[in-house]
Amino acid sequence: MVFKLSGESHSDALSLDGSQLFDPSKKGRAMKEWVQVPYEYKEKWEEFAKEALEYVVSKS
Repeated sequence: MVFKLSGESHSDALSLDGSQLFDPSKKGRAMKEWVQVPYEYKEKWEEFAKEALEYVVSKS
């Protein structure tokens, strides 16, 4: 699952084993705010989704 995050949430997501910055082009141009979190951490997806929503709403 991919989430647009910032701050501590971004760091927390990237600290999970197997998480990485999202690079949809696969050309080494990752989207710096977007974090791809592996399925093995699905129990954290709801938390990250809430954080992502808060982040996006605060930017609009």
